Order: sequence, then structure tokens, then C-alpha cells
Amino acid sequence: MEAMASYLQKRRQRWYAVLEIPAAVRSHFRKKARFVQSLGTDSHAVAQQRVGPIIAAWRSEIARAKPEPKDEAAFYRAALHRAKSALKRATTADQRAAAEKQHEIVLYEIEMAAWDIGAMHVDPDGRSPSSDPAARRFYRNATAAAFTDHLEEWLATWPVAEKTKAMARSDATKFAQRFPVVPDVTRKGVKGWTADLIQGGRSASTVRRSLAALRTYWRHLQSNEVAEDDHNPFDGLRLTGKAGGVRKPFEAADVVKLLSAAIEREDGRLADLIRLAMYSGARLEELASLKVADMAKDHFTIRAAKTEAGNRVVPIHRKLAQTIARLIEQSDDGYVLSGLGVTKYGDRGDGIGKRFGRLKRELGYGPEHVFHSIRRTVVTILENAGVSENVVANIVGHEKPRITYGLYSGGATLAVKHAALAKLAYPKGT
Repeated sequence: MEAMASYLQKRRQRWYAVLEIPAAVRSHFRKKARFVQSLGTDSHAVAQQRVGPIIAAWRSEIARAKPEPKDEAAFYRAALHRAKSALKRATTADQRAAAEKQHEIVLYEIEMAAWDIGAMHVDPDGRSPSSDPAARRFYRNATAAAFTDHLEEWLATWPVAEKTKAMARSDATKFAQRFPVVPDVTRKGVKGWTADLIQGGRSASTVRRSLAALRTYWRHLQSNEVAEDDHNPFDGLRLTGKAGGVRKPFEAADVVKLLSAAIEREDGRLADLIRLAMYSGARLEELASLKVADMAKDHFTIRAAKTEAGNRVVPIHRKLAQTIARLIEQSDDGYVLSGLGVTKYGDRGDGIGKRFGRLKRELGYGPEHVFHSIRRTVVTILENAGVSENVVANIVGHEKPRITYGLYSGGATLAVKHAALAKLAYPKGT
């Protein structure tokens, strides 16, 4: 923040009070660029005594003319953002010159406003207004980058799927509603934000996903010297709050109840999806993306899982044999579950997943139970049946829990997985 020109100007041996009117509010003053008033004296000392009340009155008029937000730093920040946007949009030399001039004017106005704040605090002590902490804080907040200023630039270079980018964009935009500018983001503030999300019912896994994206975006801001490089406020956070977001497995009888309800509602495709999940432990999108070409007589292959461990061979449970044979025969698009809609990100399970969500809510299940809960049910049944954890990991596509099997084992054989999956059973009614 630099020292600014005096509000005093000498014209034809007389002193005048002069104050620039911010461009954003000039329409309220008949588009005048500045206030000018004679102080009626040629004495500099007398002019200094008279100028203060006049400037104060003018600044009050300007303040009343400013629209929301009332926060003056936010007002100037928005004006600076508009000026920067105009500079980016400029396509001709004249447009660029006008945009650069506007940008300079806004910065000058911010400096004047900061200078005024400092003058109220330190002028009587003989210090420069620019040394006042409040003035410096105002200048920092008024010129700070908005949290989302570099969002699209980061997303364009982030090597992830478009769906992941869309979720990150949504996360950052919602986060910015609470923390509009980069200096607002503190570790304490982020901890409070995560606690509020979980208290509001957001699952811990969803919050962790949001934190991971925001953590990566913050590193981008640091690399561009937009954020300070001393720490990342999204690192190493432990989630606190109620456990309402923790996902739970369905009881085996609940899965049967869900299947029966889908059949009663004559939603055959949803019933087939539930059958496939309850006898394989596969994820929703894995099943929705399963192709006829991936099927064999006694097993199927999952090839496009979310992790490397997820790509696996799954035995066909004896309870699924007739269902899979029927689905293959009926398929007209190459998929086992044919006829599903596809999102713009290529996901086939979104629509049918929402149907499952409506079904389970109608049956009285809360947010802790989702489609993924069936996968948890399968793991729970196999664990209680005495199946080795490593074999279960091979069936459902988890990383091996121990280093020896995880690093060196080629995995359980199909015969071993068949024997294990045969222990998967549900109450009568399936």
C-alpha cells in the first residue's frame, strides 16, 4: 500500500478540496468523476484545517450510495474483480487501455480508503497511515483473490475424470460461499466447516472427498503465490461431529425386504440389480457397467473398477445363474443390465441408483443405509461364515489387508472364491 496524494489541490493561488468518486457509484452523482470545493484560502495551514470535515461529508455520501455488501472491503473487491474481468475480455488496444485505466482507478480508490482508515489511527502519533495494521488488513481484504478465481484454471490441468472435476467445482463453489476470499481460509475455519457438514448429515467419506479436492486446489493456489506457502489448511484434519454420516450394512433380512419391495413395485431392472449386488458384493457402477462380453459360464470379470484391486474375477453364485442367463438373453445393447440411461460423464448407474434411494426411503431406511450398504452386508455375512479376510478382499475388490498377501500373492483361485461365496446365504424369501 503506497502513500497517496493529498485531498488538497492548489488552483490559481487558492486551495481546493478534491476527492475522487468511485467509478461504481458515479451514476448516483450524475456521473461526476470527483468532488471539488474551494476552501476559500491561499494558506496551506488553513486549508489543512478546513479540508477534513468536507472530505468526511463526501465519504459519507459515497458510503450511502454503495450497494450491498455493506462490507467496504468486499465492495472494492467486487469492483476490482469486475475490472480484472474487463481486462481479460479486452480484444482491442482501446478496450485494453480503458480496462487498464479502470483497474488503476479501482486500486487507487482502495489505497485512498485504506489511507483514510490508517489516518484515523496513527496520524495523531505522527506515523504514516500505511503502517496501521487495520489499514493493511483492509487493503489485503480489498485486493485479495476470490477463492474461486483460479478454479477453472486448475481444473483444466487436473488429470482426473470430468465427473470428478464437476464434483470438485461444486465443492469449491459451495466452500467459497462461506470463505469468499483466500485470506478467509484458516485451519480453524476449515475444521468448523467440516464439523458443520457432518452435523448436517453429510457422510464422512463425502467430506473426505471434498477435503481431498480442496487440498489439491490449495496447492495450486500456493504454487501460483495466491495463497501463503507456510501450510495447507486442508491437511491432516480429523473429522469430528456426530456419526450420522457413517454408512451401515443392511441386515440380511433387510436386503430380502428390499428385493421383495422392488418386485412388488414391478421394477424388474431394480430387482435384478439388487440380486446381483446381494450375491456378489459388487459396487453399483461396476454392475451397471457389466457387459455381456464380461460373462463366462461360472464367473464374470469386472474390468473398469475405481481401483486397481477392484478389477477382478467374481464367481457366479448359484442363486444368480438363472438371473444372469435371462439378462444375457434379453440384452439388446451389450450390457447385462440393458436399457439404463447414461450421464454426461458416462455413468450408467445414476438413474437406477436414485430409484433404489427412493425405495429404501419409502421402506423407512435413513441416510446411513445406501446401495453400498448391500456390499457391506455381503462382507459381514462372509466374515461371520468364517471366510478369510484375504479371500473376501479378492471377491469384493479391496486391497489386501496384510503386506505379505498384498504385495506377493497372486490372489485366491476361482475355486477358492467359489467355495467362499457359496457360504453367502439369506433368509427365505429370496
